[in-house]
Amino acid sequence: MIKLKELLTLRSMKYYTTEESIKRKHQERMDMKTSLWDENIILPRMMPPENDSSLTLKEIKYLAEIEPSQEVAEMGDDVLKNFMDLIEKHEVNVSEEMISRIIKESGKFIMQLKYHYNRPRPFQIAEFYQMDLNGTELDSMKTPSYPSGHATQGYLIGEYLASVDNLNGNIYRDKAEEIAESRIIAKAHYPSDKAYGKTIAKALFRGMKK
Repeated sequence: MIKLKELLTLRSMKYYTTEESIKRKHQERMDMKTSLWDENIILPRMMPPENDSSLTLKEIKYLAEIEPSQEVAEMGDDVLKNFMDLIEKHEVNVSEEMISRIIKESGKFIMQLKYHYNRPRPFQIAEFYQMDLNGTELDSMKTPSYPSGHATQGYLIGEYLASVDNLNGNIYRDKAEEIAESRIIAKAHYPSDKAYGKTIAKALFRGMKK
């Protein structure tokens, strides 16, 4: 039985506890100017499940049951390389500079959302329940959880490339799904982080200056 004090601690848990915890490079990213999007673009707002909700506990239990794979986790960590390999394979007329630009500029909006919701990572909630997720440690996991940045950027680039090379559209979308799912296998994100990332990616693609 969880005591009231423990329940309140769980409910109020955040990834970062104070504004002073915002890293300079993250603040710079949130403040950067963008050319592919209007800086005041309105993105869908959707609260993540509460920390103490049955849905969050269900997500944690789901992650705990996933067979860990360092290989899959590391495969999906480099969004740029994943898509550049496909661009070169299918001889698509899209430069590495363009894909890098999409990743960099979309990072502004993703980081703003991450700090807005400040959702704790799965391992933080799992520790409360004394559960070991046995996840993969990646340098890209050092931000709030919601939405998944890799999922957002993967889905966004997948849609962009599908619009350029419609014939192979499903290949780019499948790669986006692989990248997003790799974050679940790494246990870096809840499934709801991935789902919200897809929602944000669709909005960013619609609002992108093409």
